[in-house]
Amino acid sequence: MATEPTFNRQAFLHLAQEAGLDVQSPHMDELFSYTQVVLDSLKSLHDYSVDGFEPDMAFLPPRD
Repeated sequence: MATEPTFNRQAFLHLAQEAGLDVQSPHMDELFSYTQVVLDSLKSLHDYSVDGFEPDMAFLPPRD
């Protein structure tokens, strides 16, 4: 069985830097903790099975 990937502070800071954020900002600690909470809440989606479902057609916004 595959091991679950970890999202540690080093990975977070790397992604933040790639996104153009100031990784030296004191707010990075708060943003990292928020990010961990969001990612943990998404883990429950792994329990849903989508076998047998076809994706909907692509969304096309209405034209004026």
